[in-house]
Amino acid sequence: MKNLKLYLCPLLLAAGWLLTACESFVNDIQDAKLPKSESRLVISSVIAPHLSHINVIVTESVPLFSKSGATGKRLENAVVRITNGVKEATIPYNAENNLYSLEQSKFPIEPGKTYTLLVSDGKRSVTAQCTVPAKAPQIASYVFDTLVFEEETYKDTAITLRMTWRDIPGDTNQYRVDAVMDIEYSVLIKEASGKFTEKRVAYPFQFNWEWQQGKNALQTDKYQDGALFTSPIGKLDLPEVREREQDGKKITFYPKTKISNVVLEVMNVDQHYYKYQRSLEARNNADNPFAEPATVYTNVKGGFGFFAAYNSAQIKLSKYQ
Repeated sequence: MKNLKLYLCPLLLAAGWLLTACESFVNDIQDAKLPKSESRLVISSVIAPHLSHINVIVTESVPLFSKSGATGKRLENAVVRITNGVKEATIPYNAENNLYSLEQSKFPIEPGKTYTLLVSDGKRSVTAQCTVPAKAPQIASYVFDTLVFEEETYKDTAITLRMTWRDIPGDTNQYRVDAVMDIEYSVLIKEASGKFTEKRVAYPFQFNWEWQQGKNALQTDKYQDGALFTSPIGKLDLPEVREREQDGKKITFYPKTKISNVVLEVMNVDQHYYKYQRSLEARNNADNPFAEPATVYTNVKGGFGFFAAYNSAQIKLSKYQ
């Protein structure tokens, strides 16, 4: 035991010296020696021919070591313009949605054309450019199925979906799949009396394509030109059966789910969309605390963020079968 104490003492002394040294080192760094950076504009916008509006979100970066006064909140005072090289339009601010928005009826987005976004707040200016993919893929097939999860007293249900499409030959393409269901169902509303009443609501539900490990909604046709592509299995969890207590008794409430419309979509996304999404995945999946942080992709000159485009094929179903 004596030898153990003798062995531990130098370690504890060394650890104490390291902690003291680290604290002293941090405290001794002068502001003038810290990295200098300025707040920059950050834009986020994705355009496509079938979308009803051109939407742009404008924020600002918050430097780590500089006192710039930047808050990172969305900016309302920017001037946002879009041009296709021939025609230009100013995108007004929409206070209700806290973004800049313009109806496509006033400035149509066309396949194959290149667009430039110009944003300025009077002090800072940024630009970004993207080209809308000329062709849209064609959905070859789709298959729905159900998953049932057994609980102690009831069952939960999920809908699954898998789609196939043919790659557009002769070009480099990146794809993303999406699907949305409009679902009407009942919810319980607790009244002031303590009793529950039923209310019907309707919301769009989106399929999750990444619920299985290693699966991804993004794919590329590298080394697969003209091939038949298959999506991962998308999963949508339907509203659950709920149990509540009323008047000292447990009641089981069923949502009485009704599916009205379904929209299936395969997007041919441009390189900026693909690279930005992949960089987000790399950053979010960086589990190693000692790994170098992943850089988020940007195609914004003078700032941060991304301006991207896609062209898509859609199938709209009025009935789910």
